[in-house]
Amino acid sequence: MAEIVKQGVLSTGGTVIYTGTSNTAFAKVFNIRINNSSAYIITLQRYEAITSTTTTIYSVTLSAGDTLTDNLGYALALGDQLIITSNIAGSTYYAYILTP
Repeated sequence: MAEIVKQGVLSTGGTVIYTGTSNTAFAKVFNIRINNSSAYIITLQRYEAITSTTTTIYSVTLSAGDTLTDNLGYALALGDQLIITSNIAGSTYYAYILTP
C-alpha cells in the first residue's frame, strides 16, 4: 500500500480526484478537504466503471471561507472515480488516499 496526497484547485467543470488502478484491491480515499474564500457549492460524484454510472453523493452550499471536510471514506475499484465540482473558480482541495 502507498499513501498519496493530492491537492490543487478544482475546475468548475469537475475535477477527478482519483481513479482506481487495481482490479484486485481497492484504493481508499480517507479524507477530502475543500475551501473557497467566496460562497460556493461543492458536488461530490462517484463514477462506477463496471456499470458506467455516475452517482451524486452530495451537493453542499457553503458560505465564504467555509471548509468542507469529508472523512466518510470511499473505496474505488479499477476505473472508478471520485469527481468534485465547484460552482465557482478558486476552490482548493486536499485528498488523502491509500492505494493498493
